[in-house]
Amino acid sequence: MSDAPQADWSNATWEGSRRAQLRVALALSVRERLLAMQALGELSEQLATMPRMAASPVDPGSATKK
Repeated sequence: MSDAPQADWSNATWEGSRRAQLRVALALSVRERLLAMQALGELSEQLATMPRMAASPVDPGSATKK
């Protein structure tokens, strides 16, 4: 038959995804956690300095116009 690995569908739900994230986070060393926090802090600062884009108003009839 096929030698392809079987998909793990237990991570396909909100709860399963959360458990998978916790497993990965708990496997990190203290150093890796601190590096991740530093990287997230830098990303946060970059995102805070970016200008916000105003959402364009949606024209409800635009989908039907040709």
